[in-house]
This record gives sequence, C-alpha cells and structure tokens, in this order.
Amino acid sequence: MQSKISLVSKEIWKTILRSVGWVAIVYFLGLFILVPLDILMTASKFEEHQYIYRAENLFRYNAEIQSILTIALPVLLAIFLFRFLHVKHFSDFMHSLPIKRERLYHIFTLLGAVILITPVILNAIILIIIYRPFNLHEFLTMSDIFQWLGLTIMFNLVIYMASVFVAMLTGLSVVQGGLTYILLLLPIGLIILFGFNLPFYLYGFPEQYFMASKIESFSPLVAMSLISGRPIGWVEIIIYILLIFILYGLSLWIYKQRRLEAVSQALIFPFMKPIFKYGATFCSMLLGGMYFGQMGGGIFWLIAGYLFGSILGYFIAEMVLQKSWRIIIHIRGFLIYVSAMAVLFMLFQFDFTQYEKNIPFTSEIERVHFGNSYYRFTDTEAEPYYLEDTDNIELIRRLHKEIVANKGNNTISRDSAFFVYELKNGKRIVRNYEIDKNKYAQYYKLIYESPEYKRATNEIFQVKEGQIEKISIQPYGPISKRSTIVDPSEMEEAISILKDEINQATYEEMQDHRDAYSVIEILQRNDKTVTMEWRVSYKKFEQWLAEKGILENARINASDIDTLYIAPKEQLDIDYSGYSHEEVFKQMESSGNVLKVTDKTMLETTLKDTKGYIDGPYVVAIKYKNDRYIDIKSFSSEYVPDFVKSYFE
Repeated sequence: MQSKISLVSKEIWKTILRSVGWVAIVYFLGLFILVPLDILMTASKFEEHQYIYRAENLFRYNAEIQSILTIALPVLLAIFLFRFLHVKHFSDFMHSLPIKRERLYHIFTLLGAVILITPVILNAIILIIIYRPFNLHEFLTMSDIFQWLGLTIMFNLVIYMASVFVAMLTGLSVVQGGLTYILLLLPIGLIILFGFNLPFYLYGFPEQYFMASKIESFSPLVAMSLISGRPIGWVEIIIYILLIFILYGLSLWIYKQRRLEAVSQALIFPFMKPIFKYGATFCSMLLGGMYFGQMGGGIFWLIAGYLFGSILGYFIAEMVLQKSWRIIIHIRGFLIYVSAMAVLFMLFQFDFTQYEKNIPFTSEIERVHFGNSYYRFTDTEAEPYYLEDTDNIELIRRLHKEIVANKGNNTISRDSAFFVYELKNGKRIVRNYEIDKNKYAQYYKLIYESPEYKRATNEIFQVKEGQIEKISIQPYGPISKRSTIVDPSEMEEAISILKDEINQATYEEMQDHRDAYSVIEILQRNDKTVTMEWRVSYKKFEQWLAEKGILENARINASDIDTLYIAPKEQLDIDYSGYSHEEVFKQMESSGNVLKVTDKTMLETTLKDTKGYIDGPYVVAIKYKNDRYIDIKSFSSEYVPDFVKSYFE
C-alpha cells in the first residue's frame, strides 16, 4: 500500500505536467521545425543545388529563433512552476500538504528540468535516426549533433536555474521574470557601464579594448545569442555547469529560509531591499553618466548625467519596492548615497589608484606593442606585432610619459596612441590615448623610421622569395586592368625593390595622405596572400615597372581619363556631408571659374597629388573613359600643383 507522501508526490507530478507540460510540446515542435526539418529540406535540394550553404554548427540553422526559445522558455517555465510561491491561497495549500519543503522543491525543480531537456533529446535522436538515410554527412557530423545537444541543455539549465533562484527571492511573478534577466545581464552590463565611465577618471583607460575582450561569456544570455558564431571554451562550459549546481543548492537553502507569508512582496528578505534600491540607483547613475558624458562632453554634462540617472534609478527602485507609482520618498537615504558618490568622485580626481602614472620601467618590459588601434588584439585573423629593441622600448616609454604629462593639452584629438606592455613577470599593461600626433612627431619619427618597426608592421618582410607564386598589381579606381608578374627572377627583383622602398621611407612619406596608386598582392605557394599598397613615394618601383614595360596597366594614368575639372572648394555650393559625385561634376562643368585639365603631364601630376576625401582647398572631378564613372577628390594644401595655383591665384 502506497504511503500518503508517495500519493501526494504523484499527484503533484500530474498537476505540474497538466499545467506546464505544454512548454515541452511547444519547445519540441519549435526545435523540430528549426533544426531537423530545416536540415531535411536543405538535404532535399542538395542534388539540384550543390552550392547550398553548409552550416558550421547546428546553431546556425535559424540561429536567432533558437536563441529566443532558449532565452525565453526556461524563464517562462520557472515562472509558471513556482507561481505557488507568489499567490497566497496557492502557497497556503501547497505548504499544508504532508510533504517537506525540500521534497517539494526537488519535485518542482527537477521536473521542470526534465520538461526542458526532453524536447532537445528527442530532436537529437531524430537527427541521429535520419543521419544515414538522408546523407546528412553533407551538412553536419555526429559530433555536431552531440555538441548542439549538450550546449543547448546547458544553456537551458543555466537560465532556468537562474529563474528558479530569483523565484525564491521574490513574491511576485512579474518581478521574477524581470529580475531573472537583470541577474543574467548584470555582470556584462556592469562591465559595459564601467568600461564607458572609467575613461572619464582614468586617463588612458582603453575602453574599446576592454569592451572587446570576450566579455560576452560573462552573461549566459549574450553567450547563447552569439553561440552560432563563436566557439565555447571548456573553461566557460565548466563554469556554467558549476553555476547550475550552485544555483540549485542556493535556491533550496533560500526556500527553506523563506517565510510563507512573504507573498506579493517584490523582495521577501528585508536586507535585499537596500541592495536592490541602491544597486539600481548606481547602475542608472552609470548609464546616465555614460550617455551625457559621451553626448555632451565635459565635466558639467557628466555630473548632470550622474545626477539625472541617480534620481531616475532611485524613483524606479522605490516604485518596484512599494508596488506603486505614488511612492513615499526616503530623501535621507538618497542624500547619503549622493554624498558617498561625491566622495568617490573626488578620490578619482586625485588618481588615488596611481593608474595614470603606472608606466613600467624599461628593465621590466619584455616587449611592447605600439599602434593607433586596439584592432589587432580583437581580430582573430590579425596577429599583433611587438617591438623588443631596447631603444624602441625606451622611445615608446618616453612618448607615453610625454602624453601623460600633457594630459590637459590633449583636448584636441585626431589620432589614437595605443600601448600594450608585456612585462617580464607575465603581466600586461594596456593604455589608449586620444591625441594630436603632430605634437609628438619627434617621437613618432624615430619609432616609425626604425628598422624593427618597419619589419614588424610590413608583412612583405615575412615573404620568402622562393615561395612566391605570382605578384598582382591592381590599380585603385574603376579601371579594369592589372599587371601580373610571374617570372621568378622578376618577382625577386620586385620584392627586393619594395623592401628597399619601405626601408628608405621617411616618417613624412609614411604619413603622406595622398591616395596610393595600386594594391599589390603577393600570392605564396602556401596559398597565403600578402597585400600592400604602392604608395606615391615608391619612385624606384615605378621606374622598375616602366623598364619592364608593365607600368601602363599597373596604375591609373592620363590615358584612362576622359574629363578632369579642378575648382576652388569655396566657390562650389555643395553639402559635402552627403554630396553626389554626379551633382559635383555637373556643377563644375557648368561653372565659369573652373580649370579643365587636358595636358598629359598635368593629368599625371593631378592623379599623383590627389586624395579621396574632400578637406583640401580645391576639388577635383574625374570622369573615366571606360564606364564613365565619376570620382571626386581634392588636394591637400601642401600638394596643390603650381599650375593650379597660378590659374586661380
């Protein structure tokens, strides 16, 4: 004969399945349509269309909808399952049953987990069954199926257990849903908010580098939404699995401590209310400072943003806690908070962390990266370069110290200076500054002209002459022509001349903003392609191409031009923020004060000295012969040809 507890447990199981079993059905059908059915339809078309896209993993099939299901259904399930904690008569009934809280918790939580896991397992079984009959090896491997199965279950359980954990802390189902997503997004949200706010206090803080350092793994929601395009490491998987068990144990412990009468309260534990209130105020303050600081600029707008954000966050938190928009304001608590933040603000003004002055000594540095962007440290395809020569390290340190010393004078910024020091003790120091590079030209010149910097920043020095398949020179512009070098001896000559051009280039030539002639592609026998630009200053290379008889197709020249006009920028009535090339050309064509260039030498000079953006005193409109394409360029002040000056001045 069954015991009373066993009978009650069985009835609870039946009640749960009747009330939330639909979640399993919806989830199964959703996954079936999104993954197995989509794969079957793709397989049926494969014989006719061999080019059909093959997904790198099963998450690529309807990735967005898969993510939505995984992010939404676990939270929804937990809300329905633990609604008995948030409705008084339901709570009284469940806790009056002859069953311990611990057993009640295990039944609800574990059955909810089974409801989430079962649809995923069934769809994985379907994929395994149809794998061979439908030749699915054309689209995926068995390991892809098991990877999809394991990761989907893992993310489901992490999000589900987070919602179960929040259910134990609140007495309102609506608050449970909202707080679950806040909890799951809080780590990455704080990282983003701190990342945008710290540069206001820590001069040189590299917010873009900081924000791009794989912070998505700090939030299961973000990690799940990006899973189709990013690999999940074993460390991340282990942390998520541990988090599932930790949340399970914590939720059980909190449930045992929970007062039965704590229903219809936003937060059931009194000590959590100030944490929530001031935590929400703090996050809202950072958000306000981020927006006003970025948009308005200056200390006034930053403080205004903090104040506005604090007030807004404090009011919203009070409305949630008091469950009404007609709230009683606790002004004393808010004033204490504002005072504490003011003290913290003042401490940061004095750099009490010594962050800005933390420039390592040369003897501590193993190597250093110095550039104008954090891109190489976030792009998986671009390998960051480093300088190890002691002279270069010391030059970069001196430049760094000079930038910090001139902190107040770097308000006008056009360039970035990005430093990464790798120390001998294994640590890394990263800084980024917005500066005017011209103010520090003496340092840049010495660094950029050093042989080590040139070798590190130009891939051509990694090319082995004996491994070159061919060299292709493609002109910039709408002209469909190119020069190709395939003779081994000529390729070696070309590489040698290009290396000499780079080695002999001055800093001024390296900073020349005139348009490059062409892009040079060096195809190696390992199928790796090295690209570089043929710059205007590479005169030896131009002479060599002329001697070989391949200069004509290597760049745009006078014979490719149909019509070329030059006019002073100030006399043209054009909005240069959104101009049309055809509009500019027509206006110049009809203008009385315009120079039409037809002389071949002048055309060549114009092509050499122009650049592709309009910030110089003269505008150049070019119509090409082949497809009648129109290009708009300009001269920089220092490169205006003499014949242009004499004509207009």
